[in-house]
Formats: sequence, C-alpha cells, structure tokens
Amino acid sequence: MASTLEIVFRTATVMSAVLLALLLLGTGRQKPAAVPAAMFCLAIAAFFVTSVSGARELLGPAGYLLTALCVTKAAWFWLLSCALFNDGHKIGVRHLAVVATVAAAGTWQQTVFLPAFRSGSAGFWESAAGFGVEGGLLVLVLLGVYEAWHGLGPDLVERRRRLRVGFIAATGAYLAATLGVQTGNLLLDISTPLPARLGNMAVTTLCFLAAGWTLIQARAQSWLDPAVARPAVVLNRNEAAVLKRLEQALEVDGVFLEEGLTIGGLARHLGTGEHVLRRVINRGMGYRNFNDFLNARRIREACEELACPEQARQPVLAIAMKVGYGSIGAFNRAFKARVGMTPTAFRRNAGSGAPHSRESRA
Repeated sequence: MASTLEIVFRTATVMSAVLLALLLLGTGRQKPAAVPAAMFCLAIAAFFVTSVSGARELLGPAGYLLTALCVTKAAWFWLLSCALFNDGHKIGVRHLAVVATVAAAGTWQQTVFLPAFRSGSAGFWESAAGFGVEGGLLVLVLLGVYEAWHGLGPDLVERRRRLRVGFIAATGAYLAATLGVQTGNLLLDISTPLPARLGNMAVTTLCFLAAGWTLIQARAQSWLDPAVARPAVVLNRNEAAVLKRLEQALEVDGVFLEEGLTIGGLARHLGTGEHVLRRVINRGMGYRNFNDFLNARRIREACEELACPEQARQPVLAIAMKVGYGSIGAFNRAFKARVGMTPTAFRRNAGSGAPHSRESRA
C-alpha cells in the first residue's frame, strides 16, 4: 500500500488537476483549446489515481473507466497542441476516433497484457502489441510537439510563438520522459522509486496550480485564448516605413508571386529584420500567420486571372505557377480554403456571371 506521504501528494495532484479542468470548462468564452486541455488534466488525474498501489482492488469496475481515461493523455495532449497552434482547428470525428482507439488499446494493455507479461505468460505477438501501444502513445506525444514546432516559422503572433517554444516543448519532454520511464519499468519489471514519484507529483501539482492561476486572474488574455489577430495599431516610425516598403513590394514588385518565399527572404528583400517584419504584418496588416498572408495575396491574384475572359484558355496549373505555387495540389487546397470552391468552379461561375465567393467579398 502507498505511504501516507504519497497519498497526500497524490491527493493534492488529483485535486489540482480536477480544479484546473473545471476552470477550463467554465471559462465561458469560445476557446478551442478548453475541452482538450480539460480532458488532458482529467487524464493526468486518472493516471495518479490508477497508478497507486492496490488501486485495482479499491476501485473495482470503476478502475476500467479511469484506466481508459488515463491512457488517453497522450491523445489529448496532441489535440491540445492542434487547438493552440492551428488557426480554426476543430475536433472532428476522426480525432475522437483516435481517442477511442487509444482508450481501447491502452485499457487492454493495462488490464490484460501487463498482468500476463509480469507473470511470464504473454506470447510474442501479445508482447509486440503491448509494447506497440507504448510506441503509439510516444508517437502522439511527438505529434503534439511537432504541431508546435512546424508552424513556428510563419507564425506572426508573438504570444503564441513564445508559447510554442516554452509550454509545449516542456510538456512534450515531460510526457516523453514519463512514457520512457514507464516502458523501462515494464521491461525491467520494477516500480518507480518513491522520491521520483513524489518529485513528479510535486512538479505536476505546481504546474496545474500555476496554469489555474493564469485563468482566474483579472486579465484580458490568458494562455488558453486562441491566437486572434489584433486590430491594426499605430506603428512606430521604423515599422511604418517597413510597412510602406512592404506595400510597394507587394503592389509594384509582386514579390508575393515568388515561389518558396519565406518571411526571412521577404525581410531581406525589404532590408529589415525578420522580427520587425513579423510585427508589421501582424499588427499593421492584421495577419497572424505568414502563409495566410501570402495565400491571401496569391489567391486574390489568381481570382483576377481566372475571372479574366482573355485568360479563359490558360490552364489552371499555369495560373497556379504564375501566382507562386509549386504544385496544383497546394494551389487547389489554398484556393478552396479561402474561396470555398475549386479554381475550376470559380472560373465557371465567373464566366456565367454568378456571384463570386467569399474571397471576392473579403
């Protein structure tokens, strides 16, 4: 059985996790990250309940439900990363299917495979499947970290850029280490030493309390808020000059038509620092992502080309290349995301005199 000190630590950790989950669900504002963040907290709480010595005998049938919730923590971490760092992300059926699959596989691993493995009765394929579940959970953790990393370059929102580097990297490293320790314990058939368990619970509790404090302070924004573009603000003299050069580079030079253009390349073209250009595009023009900024310009140019009667015989691929896209697939996806229809459908509607899409109204 667990010692009194360990029970105290576990209770504090579980209570802080549940409290944070309630705060997340009760924020009252439209926050895409609220539900996955709350479920992540509850999954962590379930982990600390089910991992206590003798928990299975004490919990009875409820232990299966808590185990199913516990094993989904990596999946909810991935979905939390998607919600925090992908504009417009919504949890869909395919995401819930991943969570359900993880819950089923993880529950089998914890309640069927582990007892058989520890007793030496698990066969080769059963062991392969059991360790495969651990590998799948690690992949979800890495996907969560990747969501924060892969959009760092084009992200124009400074608050979200700092969050990418800090929170997700630290949490991802923590979860990866936890999964590594669990796998090592499984292979060696040992339990984590008490000092390591207490330290883990202390750190987790402090993180939950700190996150909860950011939600109950009287402030306009918290780390949970989606990265909404701020309205245009007054720029300083240097930024205003960069904005003027940027507008000229867009309208006169057509720099946005250059295939593979990056924010670093555009900054060099304008003779300014990358960090200055980020602020100019974000605060001065209202964009929160560099790719979104480029797509807006390129798709507007493509719409003009597609609606022009003189260009009616020009292939869509040629127009895609002309406005800076390296492949027809990337062009079609970007066009449909902004316009709501394919380039071919847009050209057909433009030729018939039908009302244009939302891009033409923007």
